[in-house]
Amino acid sequence: MQNLTKEDILQHALVNEGSVEIRTALPATPLKTQQWAEHFCTLFNFKLSETDWGADRFQAIIAASASNTDLQCMLCIEWLCEAIWLEPIGTQQSPSVIFNYLLQA
Repeated sequence: MQNLTKEDILQHALVNEGSVEIRTALPATPLKTQQWAEHFCTLFNFKLSETDWGADRFQAIIAASASNTDLQCMLCIEWLCEAIWLEPIGTQQSPSVIFNYLLQA
């Protein structure tokens, strides 16, 4: 697994209408995917839960672990479209809220 830093992820993050895309190399195996997700959560103080695997995708609900922040989003990794992105969950969230959290974490 490449040793990603906060700066790497923020440099490769792109906010669009429905998500925050993270334009980095995709993990090559299920184990590397789990490690990537755990590393990402550690870097940005997220708690990983409710993981789900499909034929060509991985999804997990992640929540900010800071007590003063009520942020939840879906971490999506999909090999078919070769993308990693964060999707807002709920009406209180938006891609810009997620990105701002990443900047401040």
